[in-house]
Amino acid sequence: MDMRLQKVLAQAGLASRRAAEQWIQAGRISVNGKVVTTLGAQADPSVDRIAVDGKVINRLEPKVYYLLNKPPGYVSTCEDERGRPTVLDLLKPVKFRLFPVGRLDWGTEGLLLLTNDGELAQRLLHPRFHIRRTYLAKVEGIPTVQSLQRLTAAGDPSAPSKRRPTARIIKVGERHAWLEIRLWEGKNRQVRRMCEAVGHPVRRLRRVQFAGLEITGLSSGQYRPLTLTEVHAIKRLAGLERSLKRVD
Repeated sequence: MDMRLQKVLAQAGLASRRAAEQWIQAGRISVNGKVVTTLGAQADPSVDRIAVDGKVINRLEPKVYYLLNKPPGYVSTCEDERGRPTVLDLLKPVKFRLFPVGRLDWGTEGLLLLTNDGELAQRLLHPRFHIRRTYLAKVEGIPTVQSLQRLTAAGDPSAPSKRRPTARIIKVGERHAWLEIRLWEGKNRQVRRMCEAVGHPVRRLRRVQFAGLEITGLSSGQYRPLTLTEVHAIKRLAGLERSLKRVD
């Protein structure tokens, strides 16, 4: 059955649809030996020979899931135009083609999920599934109660109270404070912008929880595969209960 190329690549676990579209436009995808650069192009994955950078995709590749404690100084992309190290450099021993689920900024550290399961990745990032993220942020100064209220007011006021941003002080220094911030959406540089807006710029930022996963026991730069229990849990969060029997 014919379907759009970006959907084929996403379902094969090679990239998100957005990344797949970029690959198509860059001329990295071919169908039956012919390079395709049109986003509306379609192919039948059961019949057509689809390749990325000349390498035919393996539709039978098992789905894998890895948790990384990302250190600062790495970009959360599969490749970087400026030649900076990417998170995939840290997982070179893994033989499967992976891509990160969402992004952490160059200077942000902490929990990052990587997989070749395109459908799961898309759902975990979609706002309608309300996937919780928890961050620890070291900020300049010590926020007042009023500042914290203003900080959390950045969320959608129409959202249920249990899905609005929360922030609390967990540690105080002489000229800084550590905040625990919880969000249910993942906008670009959201925590940094929220803190900057209330006069407390972020000096260090670490994600410690995502979709119920935690990085306890992982040193900076270390990674591990998810347990079967963890895979089941995140699939339930993403509304993929029917696929649980196919978990590898």
